[in-house]
Amino acid sequence: MTDTHVGPTVGIADLDRAMQLVMDEAPDLLLLGGDYVSESPRYLPETAHVLGSSTGDLPLGALAVFGNHDYSNDAPRMERLLAGHGVRVLRNEAVRVPGSPLWIAGIDDAMLSVPDVAGTFAQTPTDAPVVALWHEPDGADEVARHGAVLQLSGHSHGGQVRLPVIGHVAAPSGGRRYVSGLYNASGMPVYTSHGVGAYRPPLRYRCAPEVTLISLHLPQDPRGEQPHNAQPGGNA
Repeated sequence: MTDTHVGPTVGIADLDRAMQLVMDEAPDLLLLGGDYVSESPRYLPETAHVLGSSTGDLPLGALAVFGNHDYSNDAPRMERLLAGHGVRVLRNEAVRVPGSPLWIAGIDDAMLSVPDVAGTFAQTPTDAPVVALWHEPDGADEVARHGAVLQLSGHSHGGQVRLPVIGHVAAPSGGRRYVSGLYNASGMPVYTSHGVGAYRPPLRYRCAPEVTLISLHLPQDPRGEQPHNAQPGGNA
């Protein structure tokens, strides 16, 4: 789930509904892609509470990264609030998913912070399957060069307004190449979610908001063991 943009036009009730959709799918792990509030940090406490309210019910918990709007709305405070609800923010950090060979590499925002792709991947074993979580999608080719099996992103909102034949009318810097849905970036799948909210203008046309369920399958070798270089499959 990404780009909730809680603020004047996307309320806490909207975020509650999105979280309920997530929990109805009974995921193992929740990944949050950034841009949690818009316009003012006064929305941070309630937003963090809703995002973290069900974390204890998830077998593998929740991980997050920040987007550009987070750095415009008191990111250090949001990091503390999320941590208080059991959600860890990854800022150029990689963590192993408990009980699995899978790693999550959380790369910091490309617009208002300093992403360090090489430094993040240096924290992972060379033969481990790594999923990258990065707010902006357009750095996916660099991520692919470091051997990730998948990148998950947001930022573009799918373009917000999509016209027949033409497709999206506009997209923000950092989200113009991989705007909406599933792509192949240098041999690596990258999925760009439409996100939950909208921003300037606060409307959507033929571009529905979404929360996304990703199923990863680690194929077994002939001995029945999970190989460390497993590739992702399943549904997005």
